[in-house]
Amino acid sequence: MFRRNQGIMISYVGKKVRLRPLRHADKAKTLAWRNDPEVREYMLGYRFPVTEPMEERWFENVLDDQTQKRVVFAIESLQDSVFIGITQLYQIDWISRLCFFGITIGEKDYHRLGLGRDSMHILFNYAFDGLNLRKICLEVVAYNKAAVQMYREFGFIEEGVLKQQVYLKGSYHDLILMRLLVDEFRQLDQ
Repeated sequence: MFRRNQGIMISYVGKKVRLRPLRHADKAKTLAWRNDPEVREYMLGYRFPVTEPMEERWFENVLDDQTQKRVVFAIESLQDSVFIGITQLYQIDWISRLCFFGITIGEKDYHRLGLGRDSMHILFNYAFDGLNLRKICLEVVAYNKAAVQMYREFGFIEEGVLKQQVYLKGSYHDLILMRLLVDEFRQLDQ
């Protein structure tokens, strides 16, 4: 469900979290998360140290993105209104009606509380109903067993494995490619 104020989207609200647009005030936390080795070891994006000017440019690109190829949301806990992470749809292909999905819960005290799952439920409803997409894809490092299990429970199907694709934590690891079709999501959503 989403809430509007005078026609302007404020947020999408689930059972445990709120998805809202990013704000400049979020930058200090995202910078800390990107530079925290414990958080970064599960991220597949940029894995080098990030400076304040780099994070500022990333924020400006996200906040002023006119490409219509991605949508990025901040994740807030409903319990205490704390900004805990980011989720996004990216590489949106409007002709094929598909995209890739990513999520980072940067606040470690909020791990394993079902907040990522609630975020996914809200975001996927938005993707399928609001954006009329039909397929969501993701890539996950094979050693991230908790994430792989959560994605499978959520209905994602493994489409393939890229052997020794990414170098993380001092060695090469497989990258699992997964997908969720709108009909599969609807079956689990009932």
